[in-house]
Parts: sequence; C-alpha cells; structure tokens
Amino acid sequence: MNEDWKTQEIRDAEAALEEALANAERVGARADEMNRELPEAKLSDEQTERIEQLVRRGEAPEGIAELQRRVDEGELSWEDVAEGRALRDEGVQSAFASGVPNMQQAKEMLDEGHEVAEVIENDPNRPPE
Repeated sequence: MNEDWKTQEIRDAEAALEEALANAERVGARADEMNRELPEAKLSDEQTERIEQLVRRGEAPEGIAELQRRVDEGELSWEDVAEGRALRDEGVQSAFASGVPNMQQAKEMLDEGHEVAEVIENDPNRPPE
C-alpha cells in the first residue's frame, strides 16, 4: 500500500511509537531477567510460626495483627502475603504501608554506602536479640 498520503507529523509519530515499543520490549526483557535472578521468596514453616508468635505477643503493628486474625479465620495465609498473591488486598497494603518510610531509610543508607549489617542494626522494627 502506498504511504505517500502520510504527513511528516504522522511519520514522526510512527517512529516515536516504534521507538517506545522497542524500549518497552527491552525494559520488559530486563525485568524478566532481574526477576529470574531474585531468590525465591518463600516463608519456611519456622518463619511463619515466628511471625505468628510475635503477633500474638503483641509485638506487631495493629495492621499486622489484623492480618493474623484473617489468617486465623482462613481468609488468607502468610504464604499468600509473602509470595505476593495478596498484594492487591487493601488490608495487606495498609498493614505494610507503615513500613515504607523504614524501607526508604534502608535504601538511602545502602545508597550512601552503609553495610547491610549496619542497615539491619538500625531497623527500628528489629526484634531484640
């Protein structure tokens, strides 16, 4: 089909679209690659039990205690939360939202060159040893 009817503006838009699609494919491929490199995020039975113990002793924020109630009622599981299956749930999002500033602080410390052990040591939610 003859494309002589296309204006320069249309040709520029098509070129920009092609470039954006190619960039999206590169980004998607890199995301897939990075996802494959991530360790599998699974809670062991021991870790799940530890979480439940901390919550039941009152050593967790209110939002996490509400999640434990939902786990107890069979509405979801800690594995659902840890593996990301429950991320769209408003209660799960709300429960973890309070930790976002701490995560931002940890990222900033890592970006500044602090060692991981130091970042962990400065975690205000870190249980006493």
